[in-house]
Amino acid sequence: METLVRHFRDLTRAAFARHGFAYGELLAQWPELVGREVAQICEPERLRWPRGQENAKQKLGGVLTIRATPGRALDVQYDAPRIIERINSFYGYAAVSDIKVIQAPLSRPAPQPRDGAQLYGLQAGPARDLESALSRLGAAVQAQRATTSLAPDTNGQNDRPSRNHSGHMT
Repeated sequence: METLVRHFRDLTRAAFARHGFAYGELLAQWPELVGREVAQICEPERLRWPRGQENAKQKLGGVLTIRATPGRALDVQYDAPRIIERINSFYGYAAVSDIKVIQAPLSRPAPQPRDGAQLYGLQAGPARDLESALSRLGAAVQAQRATTSLAPDTNGQNDRPSRNHSGHMT
């Protein structure tokens, strides 16, 4: 029984070659190459080779154009040396020599966290229980403060210490 991967590569080779992606592995492996966090804010747009290498088996010195979400291009540019190193390690030779970052919305929507717990990676369990307990504690402290500040003063004076005219506590 043959795998679909081989047929997929045969069918997509020409399309990916037109856009500069050899066999589409760069696209398919993008999150693993750059890391999940970086992959959420950028995606490869095009890989352009220097002239004269169109038919070479190992194309060297390509320029990878990366599309980054608006406002995150500087983060991607800062990671460029690491991205180049990881891509070249993936290919096994110096396929990419430079990265060009453009700011534009990604072609796929970026996943949005549903609540603060997911944003900070809290799952059901002890961490989620702790978050819930801290929320309840905060609400109780605020309620206590609200009721004590509204309570009438029984002796006409504040219970809080104050400073006299010389600056000493009374």
